[in-house]
Amino acid sequence: MKKLNSKYYLIIFCVFYILLIGVMGAYIYHAFQLKCKEIVTTVHTRIDNLEESGILNKYTIKKENEQYRMLLEIVHGKKTLDEFKEFNKKILKAREEHFSHLIDSLFVNEKYEVAVRYDMSQLTLHDQKKELLEAPITLLQTSRKVEKSYKTNTSNWEVQESSERTDVREEEKEYKHHFSLYQNQYIDIKNIISIALLSLLPLLILTAIVAISLLVVYYIAYRTIKQKEKEVDNLYNMVDNVSHEFKLPIATLKYGCNNLALEYQSPTIDLLMRQVNRLDRLQNSLTPYMTSDNNPYTVKDLTQMMDDLRQLYPEVKLYEQWDAQEEVLLDKTKMETILLNLIENSIKYGGTAIQCNISTNDKHYIFSVLDNGIGIAKDQQRDIFKKFYRIREGNIHNTTGLGIGLYQVQQIVESLNGQININSKPQKGTTFIITIPYV
Repeated sequence: MKKLNSKYYLIIFCVFYILLIGVMGAYIYHAFQLKCKEIVTTVHTRIDNLEESGILNKYTIKKENEQYRMLLEIVHGKKTLDEFKEFNKKILKAREEHFSHLIDSLFVNEKYEVAVRYDMSQLTLHDQKKELLEAPITLLQTSRKVEKSYKTNTSNWEVQESSERTDVREEEKEYKHHFSLYQNQYIDIKNIISIALLSLLPLLILTAIVAISLLVVYYIAYRTIKQKEKEVDNLYNMVDNVSHEFKLPIATLKYGCNNLALEYQSPTIDLLMRQVNRLDRLQNSLTPYMTSDNNPYTVKDLTQMMDDLRQLYPEVKLYEQWDAQEEVLLDKTKMETILLNLIENSIKYGGTAIQCNISTNDKHYIFSVLDNGIGIAKDQQRDIFKKFYRIREGNIHNTTGLGIGLYQVQQIVESLNGQININSKPQKGTTFIITIPYV
C-alpha cells in the first residue's frame, strides 16, 4: 500500500480538528442558549410575582388607578386621547425612578440589569368598530430602556358598561359601551450575554485547554514524524550509496572467479562463484527494481543452494523436498531470493532443523519453509515484512542484519500476484507458506 504524504496527514488532521471545534462550539452554543433561557425564565417569574403582589396596580392600568378612570372618560367622550397622553407623560417620568428601584431590588444578588416596559397597544370601541390608538402608549418603564425584548406578555380586558355603569354580568341590562384594552409587557436583560458567558467560563476554559492541547500534541507528533521520515530517507540514501559502491568490487570478484575457473577445476571455486553471484543478487535487491534473468528454477538449483547452505551452516540440519515438475516457470533470481531469505531468516532466529518444500496444485506453485526456531509473536507478524524492520527481544537486536530480507520476499511475491501465510508460535517454530499462481 502506498504511503500517504505527510501533507495529507496534515489535511486530514485539519479537517477532523475543524469538525471537533465545530462540535465543541455547537455544544457551548447550546449550553449558552439554555443558560440565557434560564435567566429569562427567572427574571420573568420574579416580575410576575411582583405583579401578583399588587404593588404595580397603581402604575399599570387597573380599575383602581387614575389611568383607568381617565380611559373610561375617553370612552364616554368626556376626555380626548391627547389629554390622556399628556397626563400619562407627566406621571411616567415621576414613576420611572421608583419602578426602576423595585425591579433592581429583585435581582441584587444576581446583578441582572433588567429593563421593563408596559405599553397600551390597543384600545378598541366595539360599538363604533373604532380603534382609538394609532401607536402604542408607554404606561410605565424603568430608567433602563428596553431595546431587545427577551420576553413579551400580552394582557387584554374586554369591558362592557351601561349608562348606569353596571357590570356586564347581569345579562338583562342593555349596554351602551363595549371596548377592549390590550396591554403588553416587555422585558430586556442588558447584561444577559456576559452573565451567561461568565457562568460557562469553566466550560470555555476546559474547551480551550483541550483544543490547544490537541494542537500541541499534533505539532509534536508531526515534527517527530517529519524527523523520522528524514532519518529513513537518509538511511535509504546510505543503502543506495553502499549498493552503488559494491558494484565494482563484485564485478572484480566475478572476473577473478571466472579466470580461476578457466585455470583450475575445483568445487571450492564453484562455491565461490555461486556466492559471488548471490552477493551480486543481494546488491541488486537493495535497489528499487530487481533485475530478471528469465531463467526457470529447477530441482538442480534447489539442490545446489541447499548444499551451499550446508557448507555455510554445518550445525543446522537442512532438508529439501521437490514435489513439482522439473522446472518451476518462475524467475531463478527471484526464487533464490525468496527461499534464501526465508531459510537464512530461520537460521538467524534459532532454527536448527529446517525443511524447504516446493510443490504444486491445479493453479499454484506452493513453497514452504518450516523451522523449529524461537517463533514470531502474533503482534509482530504484520510488521516483519516492513523494510528495515527487525524483531526485537527486550528492545535489543539479538541477530545481525539489515531487516530487508522479508521485505524483499514480500515485494517479489506481490509482484507475482502471490500470497504469504505465516503460522508461528513462540518457542515452537515458524512456517512460511507462499502460493504463486501459474504464469
